[in-house]
Amino acid sequence: MAKNTGRRDLLFIVGVVVIVAIVLLLVRCVRKTPVAPAPSAGTPASTPTAPDETASPGMVESTVKEPDEVLGAATVKAPERVDAGAGFNVDWTGPDNRGDYVTIVRGDAAADVHGDYAETKVGKALKLTAPMEPGVYEVRYVTGRSRTVLARAAVGVMEVGASLDAVPEVTLGSQFSVSWTGPKNEGDYITIVEKGAPDEKYGNYEDTKKGSPLTLTAPTVTGDAELRYVSGQGRKVLGRRDIKVVGAEVTLSAAEDGVAGATIEVVWKGPNNAGDYITVVAAGTPDGQYGNYANVSGGSPLKLLLPIMAGDAELRYMTGQGAQVLARRAITIRAAEVTLSAPAECAAGAAVSVTWTGPNNSGDYITVVAKSAADGQYGDYKNTSSGSPLSVKAPKEAGEAEVRYVAGQGGKVLARVGIKVVP
Repeated sequence: MAKNTGRRDLLFIVGVVVIVAIVLLLVRCVRKTPVAPAPSAGTPASTPTAPDETASPGMVESTVKEPDEVLGAATVKAPERVDAGAGFNVDWTGPDNRGDYVTIVRGDAAADVHGDYAETKVGKALKLTAPMEPGVYEVRYVTGRSRTVLARAAVGVMEVGASLDAVPEVTLGSQFSVSWTGPKNEGDYITIVEKGAPDEKYGNYEDTKKGSPLTLTAPTVTGDAELRYVSGQGRKVLGRRDIKVVGAEVTLSAAEDGVAGATIEVVWKGPNNAGDYITVVAAGTPDGQYGNYANVSGGSPLKLLLPIMAGDAELRYMTGQGAQVLARRAITIRAAEVTLSAPAECAAGAAVSVTWTGPNNSGDYITVVAKSAADGQYGDYKNTSSGSPLSVKAPKEAGEAEVRYVAGQGGKVLARVGIKVVP
C-alpha cells in the first residue's frame, strides 16, 4: 500500500513539473511576440480644387510627408501680345516645388483660379494656349499647394478673325471648294450648317490643318446655309459666309413590272455624289430603308436585282449621305411561274429525275428533302442552270418527302411537289 502511495506521489510531482514548464514556455513566447505599431496617419498636401474642375494643377496625393513648400523668388517670361487661341512659349525660374505650375488668367483673377496651364516639372520652357476671348491677361507662376503667386507677366490677348470664300450655290450632297484665311490653331475647322443654327452646332466639316483651299461636302437638305470658321478651343465662330444648297435634277426610268428575282435595267439621272445608289423596296417602306441596290457610280443604265416578292414596289434614288430619297418610281413585281414534275415515289438515296419550268435566276436550285424539313434546308441539289430535266438524289431515309424549287436569293421555296421515299 505504501509502495502504491509513493508511485502516486511521484506521478503527481511529474505532472506539476510539466504544467509549470508549459506555463513558463507560454509566457516566454508571449514576451517574444512583437507588437505591431498603430498605423501612422500621414497628412496629404493641401490641394484645393479649382471651381468646376475635376482636375486641377498641382493636385498631389501622397501618404509620404512632403518637404516644406518653398516660396522663394520666381520669374516668368512671355510675349507681350499673343493671338487668341494661339500657342506661345513661356520661360520660368522658381523653386519648382512638386505641383508648381504656370498658367494664363485674367489680370484680376484670384490666385487659385487657373486657365490653360503646364506644370513646372515639364521643364524650363513651357507652352501655353491663349484663351479665345481677347483682353488683358497674366502669365503666373503658382505654387501647387498654397496657390501662392510667385511671379507674373502681363500678356495682351489679341482678337482674331477669319474669312471664307466659296461659290454662292452648291448642289445637295456635292463636294465643293472653300478658300479661307484664319489663325489655323489646333482643332480649328470649317463647317457648313443651316442658316441660323446655334454657333456650337456643326455639320459636315474639315480641319483647317489641311490647308486652303479645302474640300467640303454639302448637306442633303436644300435651303439657306452658312459656312463657318470655328475655333477648336471653345467652338467660337471666327468667320462666316452665306451659301445656298440647291436640289439636283433626278429621274428614274425602268420597266413598269418585272418578275421576282429577275434583273432589270434602270436608266437614271442625278447628282451622282459619292455613295449614292438606287434601290428597290416594297411600296410603303419608310424612307431611309433599302433593299437590293446598285451604286450609281457604275453609270447609267445600271442593273438591279428584283427581290423575291409579289406586289407593288418602288425604285428609289438614295443619297449616300443621310439616305435621303431624291426620286422614286413605282414598279410591280410579279411572282415567278414555276412547275415541277417528278415520280410519285422513289427508292431511298436513288436519283430522281425532275422536270421543271421557272425563272432560272442566278443561284436557283432544285432539291429533295423530307417533307418535315423547314424551308431553307436542303439535301442533294442541282442548280437550275443545269437545265431541265435534271437529276437529284433522294434522302436516304424512307418517308414523305418533297421536291422543291428554291430561289438563290433568300432561299425562298417557289414551288414544291410531294414524293414518297421507299426503303
